[in-house]
Amino acid sequence: MAGHAFYEEAKRTGATFHYHERVTGIVVENGRVKGVKTTKGEYGTKVVLNAAGPWARKIGALVGLDHPVNPDSHEGGITEPVAHFLGPMVVDIRPSPGSGNYYFFQLATGQVVFSITPQPPIPGFDRRETSVFLPQVARRMVALMPRLTNIRVRRTWRGLYPMSPDGSPLVGWSEEVKGYLMAIGMCGQGFMLGPGLGELLARMVTQETLSSEDQETLQILSPYRRFRGQEALK
Repeated sequence: MAGHAFYEEAKRTGATFHYHERVTGIVVENGRVKGVKTTKGEYGTKVVLNAAGPWARKIGALVGLDHPVNPDSHEGGITEPVAHFLGPMVVDIRPSPGSGNYYFFQLATGQVVFSITPQPPIPGFDRRETSVFLPQVARRMVALMPRLTNIRVRRTWRGLYPMSPDGSPLVGWSEEVKGYLMAIGMCGQGFMLGPGLGELLARMVTQETLSSEDQETLQILSPYRRFRGQEALK
């Protein structure tokens, strides 16, 4: 619902969306972006924003850059809607065989959404569901909160977390290719960070004056920073 709302607002303000059109090349002349090639044509542009999630590294390779972003597979699920009983998100950071932590929360519409952080990580682009996930996470959730025992699960799925070396995004202009902007390596937090980063990126593209807070954010998330530490809760 939120994603569709963003989509409708973007269309209202003049954005154009192209579906089933794969990017095959980025045109660079004299060290500057000039256009984008796809399976359906070529578009001239002065700016390319790489927000390709798990595929960010493949897009970077089109301009000769090697982004340190690699996807991990994570599974999640959602239950039937029930009367609201859960306030904040519950995060259990106790390690267990096969998982580093798990978490769940209840939507305003009553469904409980849950996921697990596999340990060791599962690298790659595989999005096929497994028979391991649901029994594994259900046992842990019910042991922690027995009230969950009889809630029926509607569906499960498997998605990709685009991971950076330190668990934080890489945001900023390329130093090698003018007009190439990065917003990659969201590490499973893209939906939470997206609205704020989108607003900042829009001002960067339109060359508006950035505040001191903007500059501080970009320094922290610089793609050229030295990677230290690791993602929180890992």
